[in-house]
Amino acid sequence: MTPNVLQKLTIALSGLIAFGIGAAIMIAPSDFYALSAVTLPNDVNLLNDMRAFGGGLVAVAVFIGLGLFRSSLTFASLVAAAIIFAGYGFARIWAISVDGFPDATYIWVLGIELFVAAAAASLALKMSVPKV
Repeated sequence: MTPNVLQKLTIALSGLIAFGIGAAIMIAPSDFYALSAVTLPNDVNLLNDMRAFGGGLVAVAVFIGLGLFRSSLTFASLVAAAIIFAGYGFARIWAISVDGFPDATYIWVLGIELFVAAAAASLALKMSVPKV
């Protein structure tokens, strides 16, 4: 089944967001976090972890993006996007419950994460479940 325009748009949007953020964290974690007024200490171990996290996000983004080129991966790409963005969104909700409210920027990011997760999940659920 060929993906429709909304599926392609959701896959492209979620893949680009994940790739952009992952690449920025992997290449320049201190600069990326400085955009949100977060100063990372000059700690090799922390920076190593941050870059690894960014690389993992890039890898997920590449998988999500494959759904644009292989129609057999549309469902899996949408599910992956739903899982990764819901994971971030729900982790932020957890963080708010234990740490308190962050700056408004992070609340906007939370909204975007949950919106993308809901869009991807909704589109995946509308597709027929692939037979394993």
